[in-house]
Amino acid sequence: MGGITGDFVGRLAAVWHRFTLPKSDGESLAEMLAPMDAAGERVASQVDFDMEPSDFEGSLSLLAPKRGEK
Repeated sequence: MGGITGDFVGRLAAVWHRFTLPKSDGESLAEMLAPMDAAGERVASQVDFDMEPSDFEGSLSLLAPKRGEK
């Protein structure tokens, strides 16, 4: 982890959306995105799919808690 920084978010905004993000907004967004990135890294080794949407959904379903589980 650690790659989600204000600078990184600002560059993404510039490249993907052709939008200049104020530095403080980039830092705020990075703080919000970092926990999601960390969670994704924790489960990445458990996700098994071949780039097909149905494979992706099936993999995520296997990771989801079952009814009655927490």
